[in-house]
Amino acid sequence: MLTPAGLLYTLLTLLLPAFSVFADDTTPASKPTLGAVISEDYGAYFSRDRLTRLGIAFGLGAVAANTNIDMNVRNWYQDKVRNDQTNSWASDEFSNAAFKAKLFGEGKYMVPVALLAASVNLMDEDTAVGNWGAYASRAYIVGLPAMWGMQWVTGAARPSENLPEGSSWRPINIQDGHGVSGHSFVGTVPFLTIAYMNPDNGWVKYPAYLASMAAGWSRINDDAHFPSQVVLGWYMAYEAVDTVFENNAKRKPGITVAPMAGLDGFGLMARSEW
Repeated sequence: MLTPAGLLYTLLTLLLPAFSVFADDTTPASKPTLGAVISEDYGAYFSRDRLTRLGIAFGLGAVAANTNIDMNVRNWYQDKVRNDQTNSWASDEFSNAAFKAKLFGEGKYMVPVALLAASVNLMDEDTAVGNWGAYASRAYIVGLPAMWGMQWVTGAARPSENLPEGSSWRPINIQDGHGVSGHSFVGTVPFLTIAYMNPDNGWVKYPAYLASMAAGWSRINDDAHFPSQVVLGWYMAYEAVDTVFENNAKRKPGITVAPMAGLDGFGLMARSEW
C-alpha cells in the first residue's frame, strides 16, 4: 500500500515532464517551473482568507462532531434512508452492481488516473484530458497533505466502531484518524475539476458538482464516516481545486492586443479579461 509520503513523491516525480498546463494564455517561454507552480499553489491554499474559511468549516464540523448532531443524522440515515438499492450503488461490500460510488474515492485508482491523463500533455499541451489530469493532480498535491494532517489532528472514530465517544474529536489520536473522510476528498477533486473547466456549461457543471459528492455519500451509506467527516473532506477538496484555478486565472494577462486584418484594411484588436 502506498504511504502518504510515497504518494506525494510519485505525484511530483511523474508530473514533472507533463506539467504543461498553467494558464491558457501562457507562452512556452514564460511558463514557470513545476516547483514555482506548486509553491504558489501551497501559498494560495494556506493564505489567510482560505485558512479563515477552513477554520470556520472545521469549527462547524467540531460542533457537529462533538455534540449529538452527527450521531442523530447518522441514525436517521441508517434507519430511514439506507436500503438494498443504496447499498448496491455505494460499494461492492453489499452488491455486485456495476456502479460503485466508493470507487471514485479510492486514491489507489483516481490518483494514477489523474497522472495518466496529465501525461497526455507530453504529446499535446492543450487537450481537455491532459489539462484535466494536470489540474486534478495539482489539487491532489496541494490538498492531500493538509487533509492527512487534519485526519490526525481531529483523531475521530468511524461510526461503525461503535465507540462510546461516537464522533467526538480526540486530537492527535494515534489509533483513529477519521475526522476527515479521505474518500470524500479524493472523489471530489476529479468532478470539481470538470465543473471548473466548464464554468459556462450548466449541463456539465452542475452534474459534475453533484457527482463530486458521490464518494462521500457512499461512506455515509456504508456507515464508514459520520456526516461531518464527509463534508470536511469535500470542503478541503473544494478549496484545493479552487486554489489551482485561481492561480491559473492570475497568470492570464488582463488585456491582450493582437493585429487584425480584413478585406477593408487592418488594425489592432484588444481583449480584456476579468
